[in-house]
Amino acid sequence: MGQTSTAAQQCTQQIQAILKTCSNNNGINEANFLWFTTNGTSKNGQAPADETAFRDQICQVEINIGQCVLTQAGPLFNTTCQSSPQIAQSVDSLFFTYDAKCAHPCRGTLINEMTACYTQAGLSTDLFLSNRTRGHVIGDNEADVTKFCDAKDSLLTCLKPKVEACPESLAILSSQEFHMPSYEQVINILCKHPLVYITGLNCFEEPTPAVEACVQKHTQEYIQTAINAQQQEWTPDRYIAETCLINIDQIKCDLEAWADKKHDACKPAVIGLRREMECKLLPPNCTATQGAKFRQECNDGKYMMNDRNTFNQGGSGGSGGGDGAASQTLPFSVFALVMMVALVFFL
Repeated sequence: MGQTSTAAQQCTQQIQAILKTCSNNNGINEANFLWFTTNGTSKNGQAPADETAFRDQICQVEINIGQCVLTQAGPLFNTTCQSSPQIAQSVDSLFFTYDAKCAHPCRGTLINEMTACYTQAGLSTDLFLSNRTRGHVIGDNEADVTKFCDAKDSLLTCLKPKVEACPESLAILSSQEFHMPSYEQVINILCKHPLVYITGLNCFEEPTPAVEACVQKHTQEYIQTAINAQQQEWTPDRYIAETCLINIDQIKCDLEAWADKKHDACKPAVIGLRREMECKLLPPNCTATQGAKFRQECNDGKYMMNDRNTFNQGGSGGSGGGDGAASQTLPFSVFALVMMVALVFFL
């Protein structure tokens, strides 16, 4: 009992020292910090002379203080503070309050504003943040795909300013597995090949055991890489290089598995379009850190451009035209969603 009490006291003292250092290093008085993050309930807190000015000041350094505390206090929760989980909970509570009080108003409105863009463009709001794992991003039949691609430019014109105007859009949308630059790039690719897209929906509707094995392998490798990075204290550059290698290998595994599926819809043009989509969703850093590997898996030859052009000329009712033309798109995969999230961290 005595040892537990001593450990808790030692943990508390170390955490207090970390909070003091991190706040002071960012120009924030420790007593003012505690007043703000406990809503004035801390006995060690003290209200600043100008509360409005202080809020602006402390909110500007929220990320810096948070990263400082996380870096220094994180290891303690696996050692000195391991037997005192309530202390970790107290720190979490401080930063939950901190974040809530510094939140931009758009945190509560951005998703609704973006949803309204679909209505304004004459599109179903069901296409926003839904069905992405099954791939029905721009519709699930030829009429809906044509309608979406005709309205695509109008939709983007509405969405992009709202995202750009919200300082917290990156964090808000990443929690929804949505990244605006990736979304724009993907729908532009998909809206150039409507016939291929519609056919692809049938191909990718049901994954094969080989496809599922690729996803499982990819997930396990991602988890192990994150563990290795933490335990071995990798540099950010090494972590990016390793995850890029995993992602490129997954493209190879995923597309070869789909190509082997015994289904009339899994044509070379369909597989090639999906490959281009997944390659475009790779973090930009991957072209630098894994250049040779990237070029091996992501090139016009493997995108099956000639097959796509022939496919579109086959006259199945869709146009293979430009930006405003109805386009067929390959469905999103679980991998594509992972890539979209990864872009948030690497751009």
